Amino acid sequence: MHTLERIYPLKMDERLAADQATLELHLQRYQFASRSLQGQRVLDMACGCGYGSALLAEQHPDKQITGIDIDPEAIAYAQANYQKANLRYLCANAETFADGAGFDSIVSLETIEHLPSPQRLIENYARLLAKNGVIVASVPTTPTLDGNPHHLHDFSPRSFFALFRRHGLQSGERFEQIQRWEFSGLFKKSKQTAREHRSEGVGNAVLAYYRRHPLYLLKRLLAILRYGPSNRYLTCRFSENTGP
Repeated sequence: MHTLERIYPLKMDERLAADQATLELHLQRYQFASRSLQGQRVLDMACGCGYGSALLAEQHPDKQITGIDIDPEAIAYAQANYQKANLRYLCANAETFADGAGFDSIVSLETIEHLPSPQRLIENYARLLAKNGVIVASVPTTPTLDGNPHHLHDFSPRSFFALFRRHGLQSGERFEQIQRWEFSGLFKKSKQTAREHRSEGVGNAVLAYYRRHPLYLLKRLLAILRYGPSNRYLTCRFSENTGP
């Protein structure tokens, strides 16, 4: 299955190098999160089909992992394909999910940019976080609104950190990633439901976005001048007692 919204590793074509590289970026974020976990209770918010939650559960058999996603199909797939003894999945809204006991660690990878109110999401994370807990979160830090219709917000490192600072959570260890653009099939027009790879046809959507938002093209050009033809991602560990 190939979409800009979801990655299903078991359904990916291993011959497509760009898709495999995208999966590797996601797995690297989960590896960073795995090294940052503390305590017994771990929440993986917006867990998708569950491959990352399963990674956390496998590497930390002493911890209880809870994977949450709003998509019932993704949760059903996770329950069918990525089960572990110390892992459970729940279908719930990230902004309203509640748990009275709280979580020692919260993982939120490539989630914040998808929701209408990032501040409301972080407020809920602060409520869910146990005393002295940690949050590991990530966002793209180059423009994405033109290329991904599922993204609602762009972030810089400064605006990303500010979301957490309002709740007394300071940024600590950071992990930066660079993804070079994949140009193959950007302007391909296909009537098929499934894409051959994740970037197929994205160029058409980008041009349509610029027609509706012409000033965004300037933002994109400035990013290209600064970073080249690439996407940048930042994953960070946040806590109450970590210095900036």
